[in-house]
Amino acid sequence: MYAELLMNLKGSTLDYRKTSNLQGIIMEHIDSEYAQKLHHNSLNPYSQYLQVSKENVIWHISAISQEAYEQIILPMSYIDEIYVKKKNEKIEVQNREIKICRERELLREFYEVSGSRYLNLRFMTPTAFKQNGKYIFWPDLRLIYGSLMRRYSASSEGLEMVDENTLEELVTKSEIVRYNIRSVSFPLEGIKITGFCGTICIHVAGTDTMARYARMLFRFGKYSGVGIKTAMGMGAMELMERRQEQ
Repeated sequence: MYAELLMNLKGSTLDYRKTSNLQGIIMEHIDSEYAQKLHHNSLNPYSQYLQVSKENVIWHISAISQEAYEQIILPMSYIDEIYVKKKNEKIEVQNREIKICRERELLREFYEVSGSRYLNLRFMTPTAFKQNGKYIFWPDLRLIYGSLMRRYSASSEGLEMVDENTLEELVTKSEIVRYNIRSVSFPLEGIKITGFCGTICIHVAGTDTMARYARMLFRFGKYSGVGIKTAMGMGAMELMERRQEQ
C-alpha cells in the first residue's frame, strides 16, 4: 500500500531548505528499533517534503509499504506540535489528512486505461541523481526511470520491476519534448547539492503497454519520490493531470 500524510503547519517559517531537519523529527517520533532498521536500508520506504504557498505550509510524508505506514505515518499523524531544534521553533500542527492508495489501484489503471502518449511531470523540490560518484542535476530519463523502477520493485508484493531490457525500451521510446526547469541548491549537512525543479513533458512512443507502464511508474513516484535524499526532502514529484498542464 501507499500512503500520504499531509500536515498543515500553522505559522511555520520553514521552506524546502529546512526539510532535512524534519527527517530528524520523524526519527524522534517513531520506534527506535524501526529507526535503526531504516538507517541500514539502501532504499527508504518513505519520503517527505514541504509544500509552501502564501496561505499554507504543508508537510507531506509518504510511505510505500504497509510497515512504513504503520511505523511512520500512523505515529506522525497523532502529533500536535513539532519542535525544530536548529531554529528553536515550536510549530503547531493545525490539521492533518491521510490519503491511501492501494497497489492494486495502480495495476487496475495499468490494465484497464489506455496510456497517454504525453506525460507531464512536476518536480516540486530539488531533484538530483548520483552516478559514478558524481551528482547529476538535470532530468535524465534513464536515471528517472531507473530510480522509480528500483523503488517500485522494492515496495511491490512479489513483483520484480528492475529489468534492464524494459528500462532500455523505456529510455529508447521516450523523449522530453517540453521543459521548464531551473537549477536549485539544496543545503545538506554543511554542503549544498544542486538539483532541478520545474516541469517536463515526456512523449512515449512504442506500444500502448509501454505508455501505461511509464504512467504507472510516475504515479508511484508521488509516494516514493525520485533520485537521491528523498527522505530529507529532495526529489518530490507528481504526474500532472491535463487541467494542471502549463
